[in-house]
Amino acid sequence: MSTSPIGSNAFLSSLQSSSSSGTSGSSSSGLSGLGNVNTFYNLLVTQLTNQDPLNPISNQDLSAQLAQFSTASGVQSMQQSMAALTAQLAQTQGLQAANLVGQNVVFDSNSLSLGASGGAAGGFTLASAAQNVQVQVVNSAGQVVDTMQLGALPTGAQAFTWDGKDASGQAAAAGNYTFNVTATDGSGQAVAATPFGTGKVQSVYLNGSSGPTLQLQGQSSTVPLSNIVGVM
Repeated sequence: MSTSPIGSNAFLSSLQSSSSSGTSGSSSSGLSGLGNVNTFYNLLVTQLTNQDPLNPISNQDLSAQLAQFSTASGVQSMQQSMAALTAQLAQTQGLQAANLVGQNVVFDSNSLSLGASGGAAGGFTLASAAQNVQVQVVNSAGQVVDTMQLGALPTGAQAFTWDGKDASGQAAAAGNYTFNVTATDGSGQAVAATPFGTGKVQSVYLNGSSGPTLQLQGQSSTVPLSNIVGVM
């Protein structure tokens, strides 16, 4: 009785060719040429048909192959389920973001956007009560444009408005600025101050790579939904 070697089997050769092209062309399934149950069982039957009758495949090896395919198939199914869940969550986030249009929101940033009309608002949160609070407005070149002395403030969220003028009282150029907050208590010890920005939501964009983004009034760039920390 003669047997044909596995490597010379036309069916197996086609499967190997399909597997190679699938691996180089796409890795989306994670199973390459064994991407479905029928292909796997056809390959298994061919393997059993062409095995050496004097040295047949052991039950342990057969069980191991079945277990490996079952595991790979389960992982593929899980990946598909996770992809569907991710898409569903993105849609839900988009619907939630759309409800923010027209609302004033608070976002994690120390940016100020000065328009042509002058004036910009910002805010910060104090970890504890402070006796002296100072806000410095800095331009894109890193230069301090204006310094505001806010005096004593209690614990919690605080807001301020910059009139858009520099330290000499001249109108500053419209554009983007940042602000730094320095706070100390009655004994001169530093008080932690966390800055935040505010603005009214004008529109929502749903095709961002990091999720929905919001266009805020007075902001030159969009703000990711994940940066929103509150609604006023």
